[in-house]
Amino acid sequence: VMKAEPIFRAVEEIKSRSPEARTLLLTPQGERFHQGLAREMSGEKHWILICGRYEGLDERVRQALVDREISIGDYILNGGEIPALVFMEAVSRTLPGFLGSDQSMEEESFSDGLLEYPQYTRPPVFRGMEVPEVLLSGNHAEIRRWRRREALKRTYRRRPDLLERAELTAEEREYLALVKNQEPE
Repeated sequence: VMKAEPIFRAVEEIKSRSPEARTLLLTPQGERFHQGLAREMSGEKHWILICGRYEGLDERVRQALVDREISIGDYILNGGEIPALVFMEAVSRTLPGFLGSDQSMEEESFSDGLLEYPQYTRPPVFRGMEVPEVLLSGNHAEIRRWRRREALKRTYRRRPDLLERAELTAEEREYLALVKNQEPE
């Protein structure tokens, strides 16, 4: 178990330089981390990340210093370093300019509550596998529609739990009903 005193000293030193910093504990006991939380937490200017190790840390650290606790999943790791990396990348990717294009973030998995649509590169035929014709058509409206439908289908098949929170149009709900009816029993 990590001792309280060195953690208190470290956090107090950082807060003396950056009083607005919030303290985050990476722990399997925390709130489940997800894309919406990454966006929300990107609104804070500074985060102090505390990574536990093996048996964790003195409970007084949690009681006195920690503003928020997050977990990256329902499993145990040796320490909080990997969850800290996950947190840093997920939060950083939501910041303007980080990806080079704000459109990149809007099209990524989970940005709208769905998994991402399939992606293809050149050539249009590789080992007998073809790129869908609509993607070669140049019709941007049809390409957007195809991408959205593929994202809906992929989410339904792989992560149907995400659809419970997704904001869908009436047309998208109708499309999902068709997909569900076409699935083998």
